[in-house]
Amino acid sequence: MTRALIWCAVSSRAQTEPDKISLPQQEADARSLAEGNGWEIVDTLVVPGHSRRYVDFHRLASDAAKQGVDAFHCLKRHWEAQDFDVLVVRDGDRFARTQALHAYVVERTINIGARIYSLQDGWIDDTNYRMFIAMSGYKAAGDIDRLVKARDKAMTARAKRGLPVSSRVPMCHNLVRDPDSGKAIALEVNEDRRQLWDDLAELILEGIGWYHIENELYDRYGHVNDKGKKFYPGFMYRLIMKPIFWGHMARNHANAANKNGHKTGYWVYDENEPMPEGATIFRNTHDSVYTGEQAELIKAELRRRSETVRGRTRPHRTNRFSGLGVCAECGSFWATRVDGKYWAVYCPAVRSSRTFTPDCCNNCHCNEKKLVALLSDYLREMLKTRSTDVFKQPDTGEVSVKARLKDLDREMTALEDQARTLIRKQASSGEAIRSLYDKAKKAEKMSPIETTTLDELASMSVEAFWKQESRYINQHLHRLFGKKRLLLLDGEIIGVAEINRHQRFHT
Repeated sequence: MTRALIWCAVSSRAQTEPDKISLPQQEADARSLAEGNGWEIVDTLVVPGHSRRYVDFHRLASDAAKQGVDAFHCLKRHWEAQDFDVLVVRDGDRFARTQALHAYVVERTINIGARIYSLQDGWIDDTNYRMFIAMSGYKAAGDIDRLVKARDKAMTARAKRGLPVSSRVPMCHNLVRDPDSGKAIALEVNEDRRQLWDDLAELILEGIGWYHIENELYDRYGHVNDKGKKFYPGFMYRLIMKPIFWGHMARNHANAANKNGHKTGYWVYDENEPMPEGATIFRNTHDSVYTGEQAELIKAELRRRSETVRGRTRPHRTNRFSGLGVCAECGSFWATRVDGKYWAVYCPAVRSSRTFTPDCCNNCHCNEKKLVALLSDYLREMLKTRSTDVFKQPDTGEVSVKARLKDLDREMTALEDQARTLIRKQASSGEAIRSLYDKAKKAEKMSPIETTTLDELASMSVEAFWKQESRYINQHLHRLFGKKRLLLLDGEIIGVAEINRHQRFHT
């Protein structure tokens, strides 16, 4: 008597529901065929919703078994026992969604002397199985490729409209649905949690470390999650570093396959920053949790924290010059040394034995008095000119000449572009328009947060500024510095340079 093995499979759990053309229908059709031909049914192997887009059969069997699907392991045992004569299946893509896996299943079945009966394609045996592998394998893989591309295109379209691309919407926003159709139409800020957002902003600007923020939200203000418990450590950091929090939608930024591994960064809230390779972002698709001056202050603080504040840091431990300078020789962000009343900065790479730190011999310290005197001059110049563009450039004799020449080429190109733009605009406008244009260009020199910070500095003397707490000083200096960092060489500050936060060491 002919021994039959039945194979039933679907790709998603939703297809196992009775109203779908799925597992029950597949099994019923296969049993009807077997009974009509008088075949003995040896076993029925069922895959109730698991991806079959694998290349390696054994890896697929292992992954499926972890989710309670043993059909692939059972099929392997039947191959080894050679206890069936025909494998009944609805169609070829029930085996696999890749050509490699499809070919493996077919060849392994034919090689033990069995045949395959496809309800759509008929008999497959040693006379035609290679044609079946070629045609059915192409169809199985091609169909899923088209499905994946179509889904990806649809998800990108949703993101462009400001709609989430997953079923979970972060608590910072609510999904608005059409009352009639029930379709998602927009995202809106979760204003029911507005007090939480304001209290969170206060703690961030206070300098509370990320590891402690959830405790402070609970202890100070009594904020809890939907289960009535305090938020777990790191929850707020993960939330605030999502593009959706700032009114943007991004795709492929959290994909482990991306070459650029930065899943978060300045780009989350700053449109001037480059995106991770392979990722896409749609800006301002919905409202941001923070807006106006509050948003600018938070963004400036996030930049500062990326270089100076670690998870368990407390505000009183913040050093006034933390994260504001690098070694001009190796590019390491400087460290601080406190010995009684003596306070100085130095290059940590000189004393480090860690393998990933660069070799460096820049072992001289720069003490606090020098830094205060230098920055006091910078601050006075800023107040005098109402501009933050007052920093000295490094001495090209002390740093890489090639690097400086590249910087000069870029600066010259930018200045030439600006000059051409000015000539075109001013040549075609009247005196009144030119005057307004000049004022506008002058105002563009500083960002709103720099203007606000300078106004606050102007309300006190420079001497009074240095009497503030270290965290306050550090925050204000970071806002005024932007991406610029002081260059330390042989115990002296030789100038400034713009530093990429992800480039911990540079040459």
